[in-house]
Amino acid sequence: MNILVLGGGQQGRVIASDLAASRPADRITVADLRPPKLPALPNLAAVEADLSSAEAIARLLHAHDLGVGALPSRFGYGAMQAAIAAKRPLADVSFSAESPLTLHAEAVAAGVTIVPDCGLAPGLSHLCCGHAGAQGPLDELDISVGGVAQDQSRPYGYVVTWSVEDLLEEYVRDARVMRDGRPASVPVFSDLKRVQVEGAGEMESFLSDGLRTLLETMPEVPNMSERTLRWPGHVEAVRPLVASGHFLQAMREQCVTKPENDLVAMVVYARFRSGRESRTTLVDRYDAASGLTAMARTTALTTSVTAQLLADGGVPEKGVRMLEHVGRDAKAHGFILGELAKRGVRLIGKDA
Repeated sequence: MNILVLGGGQQGRVIASDLAASRPADRITVADLRPPKLPALPNLAAVEADLSSAEAIARLLHAHDLGVGALPSRFGYGAMQAAIAAKRPLADVSFSAESPLTLHAEAVAAGVTIVPDCGLAPGLSHLCCGHAGAQGPLDELDISVGGVAQDQSRPYGYVVTWSVEDLLEEYVRDARVMRDGRPASVPVFSDLKRVQVEGAGEMESFLSDGLRTLLETMPEVPNMSERTLRWPGHVEAVRPLVASGHFLQAMREQCVTKPENDLVAMVVYARFRSGRESRTTLVDRYDAASGLTAMARTTALTTSVTAQLLADGGVPEKGVRMLEHVGRDAKAHGFILGELAKRGVRLIGKDA
């Protein structure tokens, strides 16, 4: 199989490297404006390409069997449109402001499968929600997720591992939630509270806008929210920066460091109508041996594993299939978690 990775940035390089190492019989090509640094693997190569237009992406995809999108967010929706035009399946980690579900009918008509938002959150978080939904009727879903510096004493308890512009957007955009069966929007940083995360310790959490397609794909769940996790005191420290317009400068000057000793934590809580509760917890840290951040491991490796599931026919339905759809299939859910565990990214589930 010929697999094309769109974008050779922080995530694309890791995705391509993992695909090449995991699938030695396949040929993996990374397309970007500039050839990225890649490991010397016989089935891994790079090609220079301008991916700023959906037409250019479609031409490239047509020459391959499968696409994996890892482009900046402004190109994410166009990459999905290009995959439909080229009639090629696509697993995509790029965020897009538009709902990917608006492309479902076109993807079905083209006979292709598109799996968007297949990183950490939205992504792995939504896979867990879909898996919970397959276990029985739900009263509540709550996702708590975030990346921080391992060292809490670092400025703002934070280390930059992804776009600071996108981070700022997360800190100014209202949070969409579901309350008693009705969608609502509340200011970001709402309902700030302290929580205990097993494997990480005490953190603070606040409402943020990460439910995304869950509001459309799981509307039967009357209460849903996504919360961002940070070390205690982070919100108090950054709110004045956001309000003053100095947030980007402060993050770039004080929170960019090498190596990026980060920590990622995620807790997906589900409460069933039967009264049963479940928690799925993930805590991952910077890996010095590979030089990979926890954010790259939990985001890029999830994308790679999802792409491999798609390549092997593990998502047979055509159209736009979010990871909450995929998570309802026990075999697909088990494959993704099992492959991540082989790479040291482990999710632990507990029932109460």
